[in-house]
Amino acid sequence: MLGYIVRRLIAMVPILFGISILVFVAARVMPGNIAQLKAGQDATPEQVAELEHEYGIDKPLVEQYVIWLRDVSHLDLGESLLRNQPVADEITSRLPVTGQLLIMTMCVSATLGLTIGILSAMNRGRFLDSLLRGVSILGMSVPTFWVATLVILLPSIYFSYAPPFGHVGFFQNPWDNLRQYSPPALVLGFASGCGLARIVRGSILGVVSQDFMRTARAKGLSESVVIRRHALGNVMLPIITILGMEAVGLLGGTVIVEQVFNLNGLGRFLLESALSRDYPAIQAMALIVGVVVMTLFLFIDLTYAWLDPRVRLTGESHA
Repeated sequence: MLGYIVRRLIAMVPILFGISILVFVAARVMPGNIAQLKAGQDATPEQVAELEHEYGIDKPLVEQYVIWLRDVSHLDLGESLLRNQPVADEITSRLPVTGQLLIMTMCVSATLGLTIGILSAMNRGRFLDSLLRGVSILGMSVPTFWVATLVILLPSIYFSYAPPFGHVGFFQNPWDNLRQYSPPALVLGFASGCGLARIVRGSILGVVSQDFMRTARAKGLSESVVIRRHALGNVMLPIITILGMEAVGLLGGTVIVEQVFNLNGLGRFLLESALSRDYPAIQAMALIVGVVVMTLFLFIDLTYAWLDPRVRLTGESHA
């Protein structure tokens, strides 16, 4: 197991190297740069060139990349050209916002997805099954940004209510914190939970007719106990995969939701950095997202081996 983890961690290095090159090039082929944006439309070419020299973006691309790679190897993510602050400090200050939002969203998604999926499977062919399947399709079809906008507009129009804006720490004011993070977590969690519900329903229906399920029913166990004790245990692997993929997808979903709900998280930081061509911030965020995604996939593989002893990790001894 330890050898497998070490090999996976080593394999991350060339992947991250490739990601850094792609993002570095992609950020610089976009029209405009931070110097032109800061100088303004009325700036002379000399003023723009002076800012480009100050930021070091007038150097050859290879030299810029080598300098950035050298700094990253010393755990220096550089300084934000837009905010004149270390990128590491910006990420550290915004990490609690996105972290709490993702944790709450995953809790909503898992609870909603498992509940709808199990109830739908237990009532296959009945009205409740049709209703829950319709809700799942609706949740997957409606754009997240549209739902997020309605969640803000409708309460403010009909009830004169709006969630607090600006980050409020949970231990500082738990009530305001939950009022602030619950709406975006519900918006993101509902969409991802509906997708999970369909996977759960299909996975459970795929095992309910197998011999071990009929044996459990023959022992006199109720249908709910049969599904909870026997069916769920055999469909956890695909559920774990879907939850992991949803967590990866939510990293992108936070960009829109944080913007709509005015949350100063990592998603909003990435969006603002991309719009302003803040190269150090864009490259640092891409690197961090790459590390998070690959670490998450490693965690999923390890969870597979823990849940199902029949699963062997590549490279492990078969003795």
